[in-house]
Amino acid sequence: MIKRTVDELSNRLDGNLCVELPNGSVYGQGMYRIRIKSWKALRSIIKDPEMGFGESYMKGDVEVKGDLEKFLTACLEYMREKDKGGFKNSILRSAFKHLRLLKLIEGIEVRKHYDLGNDFYKLWLDSSMTYSCAFFSRREMSLEEAQAEKRWIIYQKLQLKDGDRLLDIGCGWGSLILEAAKLYNIKAVGISLSRNQYNYVKSKIDEEKIKDRVSVYIMHYEDLPDLGEKWNKVVSVGMFEHVGKGRHRKFFQVVSRVMEDGGIFLLHTIGKMLPEKQSRWIRKYIFPGGYIPALTEILETSSGLGFNLIDIDDWRIHYYLTLREWRRRFYERAKDVKDLYGERFFRMWELYLVASAVSFLTGSNHLFQVLFSKGVVNDYPVIMRRFLASPFSDTKLSDFQGLQAPF
Repeated sequence: MIKRTVDELSNRLDGNLCVELPNGSVYGQGMYRIRIKSWKALRSIIKDPEMGFGESYMKGDVEVKGDLEKFLTACLEYMREKDKGGFKNSILRSAFKHLRLLKLIEGIEVRKHYDLGNDFYKLWLDSSMTYSCAFFSRREMSLEEAQAEKRWIIYQKLQLKDGDRLLDIGCGWGSLILEAAKLYNIKAVGISLSRNQYNYVKSKIDEEKIKDRVSVYIMHYEDLPDLGEKWNKVVSVGMFEHVGKGRHRKFFQVVSRVMEDGGIFLLHTIGKMLPEKQSRWIRKYIFPGGYIPALTEILETSSGLGFNLIDIDDWRIHYYLTLREWRRRFYERAKDVKDLYGERFFRMWELYLVASAVSFLTGSNHLFQVLFSKGVVNDYPVIMRRFLASPFSDTKLSDFQGLQAPF
């Protein structure tokens, strides 16, 4: 069984794979060398390849010599062929029916990820602390430039103008609302469940003296109607993945309720084409309770609530490039990460960043920007190719293929 598996994986790596077992036995040969240090690790990988490999790698019981991204790409393609099982619901989450308990659980899950500490995220995010997909329109763009372009595209899609009222659901460290309030004569509100993010945004608002234009709240999105406000522009970037299976309809109901007729809503989210089973390793160790929605689920759960679809973009390749840059920065600060959290944490996040990049490169994951209006809006400008007239030029993945991997 082991030899057959190694041979099949090796074929995806041009015959360059060898696996060393705990007793020193070696299967295959080549530049990709996988060393399994204990029989317990081997048994766990055979029993449950995704969870077994992930946990063994975190503990250091598995070593990978060679390009980890290419190895994981081969593994993902291999597992796709072998695993034809259907999508399974989360029994645990479906058992929690009570609304207040669900909101409490979601808050705990979100804080577990984002409240690791601002110092940790500052090590490898760009200077704006933007933790979502950037847009690389030029080969030589820095991460800061690509994140700035992403924000510019969002402003264009929202058609921001003086007098607008902007709501950011899941505002993170506030880059959108802080910048938009300075670029446009608007009022901006952001909400987050993370205490660290809230404190960071509050300090920025005070530092930049924009209290009259920007507000931030620690708040669950379901409580937005309690603010007694309505907004004509709404954006949500990288938050929808935390809503959870079976909760998407409620999310859209709330957004519809707090939006003005004729308003514009931009949803920026990781997504699948169709519902698929989720990564159990990532749900356990990185994003507890996370659920990557399918495009079909987004469209189905938003229907009948007054939303009209304007546009859908897929930034899949741009998220691959973003993750590649995050990983380069993460490796540059490896010692700092290990000093803060230890070797096991470093290996866990290394695997998360690499595996995530692979998921976008291979088409397992997508990054959708779905643009809605509240009600039918017939005067929205036809600017789907707006980027041709932007300060940035178009590009494609092949423009980046000649770049040597910086890690």
